[in-house]
Amino acid sequence: MLKILILAFLVFGLAPPAAGQSRDAAPPKESKKPSAPMIFYLAKGGSDSCGPGCSEWIAAEGRIDESSVQGLRAVLSHTGKQKLPVFFHSAGGVATAARAMGRLLRERAIRAGVYRTIPRDCAGATEQTCRALKQSGQVLPAALSNIASCDSACVFALIGAKVRQVPPGARLGIHSVKLIIEWGHARNAGYSERQMASYERARLAQINAQHRRYAQEMGVDPGLIDLSLQVPHTSIHYLSREEIIRFGIDRQEFQETRWDTLELGLPEVWAVKFFVEAAAKDRKDLHASFLRISCRNPRQVGITYFRHTGLDGTGAGATIRLAAGDRSVALTKFGSVVTTNAVEAGASYNTWGAVASFEFLETVAARDEIEISAPGDAEAAARALRLSTAGLSQASSALQQRCGAKPG
Repeated sequence: MLKILILAFLVFGLAPPAAGQSRDAAPPKESKKPSAPMIFYLAKGGSDSCGPGCSEWIAAEGRIDESSVQGLRAVLSHTGKQKLPVFFHSAGGVATAARAMGRLLRERAIRAGVYRTIPRDCAGATEQTCRALKQSGQVLPAALSNIASCDSACVFALIGAKVRQVPPGARLGIHSVKLIIEWGHARNAGYSERQMASYERARLAQINAQHRRYAQEMGVDPGLIDLSLQVPHTSIHYLSREEIIRFGIDRQEFQETRWDTLELGLPEVWAVKFFVEAAAKDRKDLHASFLRISCRNPRQVGITYFRHTGLDGTGAGATIRLAAGDRSVALTKFGSVVTTNAVEAGASYNTWGAVASFEFLETVAARDEIEISAPGDAEAAARALRLSTAGLSQASSALQQRCGAKPG
């Protein structure tokens, strides 16, 4: 399951393991984005898998073209009054179609976000078979992955929704417009290169003005468009968390994902959770970090905390404590700095690790939240971060079964 994502985990440079831990790796490197035309299908996960009280959603993946507008309209008509959220994973496409999709989302009051949908029955299937399954009209049992992207024109579709979700690990990519004009007839008609260049400049100015008006209409700072104009269309700029908030795309400063399992093939499985943290010196300096739990033996797990290096000027101390109620474990700093673009562009991470028993993990999962705390020093005050345990019980059970332990 998740073969592409798994490979991305494994090919990335491995961090040296802490004492007693079996292996450690950086977060997944983004896999190749879909290039086929966008398809829409219904997916269903576990309780609260797509938010409180939400277990079913509309997946939207692939390249946006003129047919995408009708595809979105059809699936929204099919779901009727349910108002299921739409989750995008797309490399972009035609901007005019994307804006039309965005207006449709706004008109229907549909929530949208950036997630990759992983249908259960696509595990081990070919790409062609999986795509046929997605186009079958069935509601597919599936999981959501926050390691997803919404690039270029996709951003226009996303911002059409009044409520937008960009979880930690998801990325929004922007760049300037690529203007495609067939000049053969114009040259035959005697237009000069100067006249054609003048027309291109005027047309680009017109398109960018349309983009700015659309952004304003959707309650997004048009500075988003100004920034995109600074990025060549052959390149891409991934928005930082601060930019996502400042432009008004998703204003939530703190965000966290549910605990989820990442299958690595027999016998390996990981439990992972991503979350946004604020720097100690500047609460507006936000970055994504994550926790990972992996099998060590039938009785123990390894817990690893990947903390963004930009969160502290000098880095946290040698020990960080993870606690749930009166139970806690000390995470010890280890290894070299891990760098990856997968979760956040240009991000690097310090790592802390510990070994804990399954009994400790079960105790933590029974609580509503866990707390990560670090002592203060001369550079920064002591800090504590509280995180939800939603999904951890299911992830713990999966780890127990895969590690060879018998669930209690």
